[in-house]
Amino acid sequence: MIESCSKKRMVVAIAFLIGLSVLVLIIENELAPSDTRPHTHTPTHPNITLRDMCWLREEVQELEECQPCTVLETQSGSPAVCSSASYRQKIKCNKTGEVFRKCDRVVWLEERHFWIFLGVSAVVGLVAGLATAVRQRILDHRIVQRIQRQVAAGV
Repeated sequence: MIESCSKKRMVVAIAFLIGLSVLVLIIENELAPSDTRPHTHTPTHPNITLRDMCWLREEVQELEECQPCTVLETQSGSPAVCSSASYRQKIKCNKTGEVFRKCDRVVWLEERHFWIFLGVSAVVGLVAGLATAVRQRILDHRIVQRIQRQVAAGV
């Protein structure tokens, strides 16, 4: 059945499917909850004090999104969560004040990795498509040459 479709119909169908995929991704992004993974709540490092765990007992306000700890923060252990985790989030507890807690994911970093993956996939797909088209032209040219030789030989 696919062999009977013209090139124009195939291009339109592929463009439609790509558009539909992008639309589904946009809708899914809007409808998905903002944070589906729970925060890591267990103190695994001795430098984390009861003050640093205030978010378990008090109302909190998020001051920053989850960010990766820098190399300097990891080596120095300041804030304390960076010595045991890769990501930190700045929050403000109502009574205690501003502290850092560890978190599981960085949204902007995950989005960047997704778009890099999507771009690499598109480039690989484009290269594969071009290679297929070139190979098809070579094979078509060989068939035409073979037919011309057969006609010239009188077969």
